[in-house]
Amino acid sequence: MKFRFCGEGDCPDWVLAEIISTLSNLSIENLEQLSELVALRICGQAFEEAKIKELTATLTNEGKTAVACIHFMLSSAARFSCTEAIFGEEIQQLGLPKDHAAAMCRVLQKHSSSIRQTLMDKAFSINELQSVRDISSPDTTPPNCATLEFKISQELVDGLPQDTTHVLTFDRVQMRALLAEMKLARDVMEKYENKDS
Repeated sequence: MKFRFCGEGDCPDWVLAEIISTLSNLSIENLEQLSELVALRICGQAFEEAKIKELTATLTNEGKTAVACIHFMLSSAARFSCTEAIFGEEIQQLGLPKDHAAAMCRVLQKHSSSIRQTLMDKAFSINELQSVRDISSPDTTPPNCATLEFKISQELVDGLPQDTTHVLTFDRVQMRALLAEMKLARDVMEKYENKDS
């Protein structure tokens, strides 16, 4: 099935599983409070860790997957301008009880415009390259290769932004070709930037 809150796409399997196994088992009050905290977090406020642990005390893994699921659902519904009525219908179709869905709809109604604005403001601040470091070593890096460490700020992992580190090994010939292409792209961008000024 296609869902409006998923941008007319399929609902991810992990979200479906989380709705059925976790969100449905929270009390309506706890789900609404947890959704409220997640909505505030999406909008840039600090997480109240103690409150989240209290609301998810009956869940495994300290409610991290529940938080990730709610984060995905609210941010996706706001991103695609899904109305509360359609959002409520669709999450019920995915297995969330009616009263639980109504609780999430109340939170979406209250925060959708500020979530949407936050997403627009941060549109270019996810998956941002922070640093690249050469960590090549004769013991671990194959000959004629280089091992680079990439630090990424706010990479989306299971719907939640996290700071991550990736280590990749490149053939040095490919690295030189990539560097030449990147310099060419930079020159083209600078040309257009200078044209506008």
